[in-house]
Amino acid sequence: MHSHQHKLAKARQHLQSYDSKVKEWYGLHSGRPFSAFKHQEEVICQGTRHVFSYDPVENFPSIECGLILGDFLHNLRSALDHLIYELATKYTSSLSDKAAGQCEFPIFWERPMDTGEENRRIGCIDPHAANLIKGIQPQLLGSDYSQHPLWILNELERINKHRTLHLVAQYMVQNDLAGRNMAIVRFEGLVQGERLEKGAKVAEFVVTRIDPNQPMDVDYRPSTLMTFEPGLPLSGKPLFVHFNVILDEIMRIAITPLETFL
Repeated sequence: MHSHQHKLAKARQHLQSYDSKVKEWYGLHSGRPFSAFKHQEEVICQGTRHVFSYDPVENFPSIECGLILGDFLHNLRSALDHLIYELATKYTSSLSDKAAGQCEFPIFWERPMDTGEENRRIGCIDPHAANLIKGIQPQLLGSDYSQHPLWILNELERINKHRTLHLVAQYMVQNDLAGRNMAIVRFEGLVQGERLEKGAKVAEFVVTRIDPNQPMDVDYRPSTLMTFEPGLPLSGKPLFVHFNVILDEIMRIAITPLETFL
């Protein structure tokens, strides 16, 4: 195996570790009627008062999951650089130490590479491979570059490497109420996008029966999601699913085609 393939295998391993951690946490709450939420019910003069609060058995391992995903990002991003080095040693028989130290997988989004940047990063690989790389740059999407898997990978890895850890936490996705033979007297709840903290009141509502001779069904299931904090790429999205999509897409457009030049 080439070194970039070892990096890819490690990236996949980290992604599976993250998924296992999330499933393990959800498993702790599988026997509870409202998962990680506590429900209190009280009959008052206006009807029935319900209070839901966030009360997990254990806090979600935000830091540990952030570290695991950081390792995933690092291994996937460095796999691209390892692949460029392997392509350079394959194509350039007498690769100098200086050239070896400068070659890397380029990711440009707001502008194209200039000639000097191109020569330093991919000037020592097969020109056909270099043209392939130039043809998949996020910059070619114009203002939509932030949707490109290479930009998402590079941006998340850049922030994780140089700034701060990406924390994974549970966020409110949807918070509303439905039912049968039920009238809502009052409803107060967390809004979409708010982070859930242990002990936080998620919703408080009062409902009353419309027809006293018919049963009343109250259907309240808070919808939440484990995701990144707002402002980051993939925030508000299921991370395991979308990281698998990014990995598969980078394999499709970059790694698998470039491996034909090794």
